[in-house]
Amino acid sequence: MRYLKYFESKETPEELMMKYADDIIRVFVTYNIEFNDDMSYRVGEVIWNSSVGDEFAENGVLTEEMMRQVIEDHKGSWREIEKLLEVYYDCKPFVDSLNKDLVKDIEEVFLDYSDMGQVEVSKTSKFRDDRYAVNIRMKDIFFKINFEEVFGRIKELGFESYHVDGVKNGSTEYMKIEFWKPLPKEEE
Repeated sequence: MRYLKYFESKETPEELMMKYADDIIRVFVTYNIEFNDDMSYRVGEVIWNSSVGDEFAENGVLTEEMMRQVIEDHKGSWREIEKLLEVYYDCKPFVDSLNKDLVKDIEEVFLDYSDMGQVEVSKTSKFRDDRYAVNIRMKDIFFKINFEEVFGRIKELGFESYHVDGVKNGSTEYMKIEFWKPLPKEEE
């Protein structure tokens, strides 16, 4: 059943490897950093069969440059490309779940208020944390928003802190709410 993914495209495995090279690099490097399980061994097997295998075996660290070299080394080797793609497809869902973007979830929390005014949700990166900003423009905003419900639902998404700024200027009111949580700590 797992080989059905290859029938989705009429491209050859080598063409697929080149087409998704940047994402393959991201997935392999991130998986190597974040996980230490049976799949990590399979990631290692793909790397060991390349010119950077000894360097990887020595320090266990996989860099983007090393992974680019792995892709170059595997060009023309049907069996190695198949193995690389199989491991890539198996690791990708785990890596994507680590970097889940919460914009859609936050938009859902504020969905009721988007009918009353303008609501914009964005991810910001000005600090070393996982931070999102919600900008709201509507009349009588401070009376319409149920802060207890909103902050309760945001807390369920894992956010630990928030900051609210608001301005009333004539008939227009503007509010900016930032939610954030610290990034996972890297093990030394």
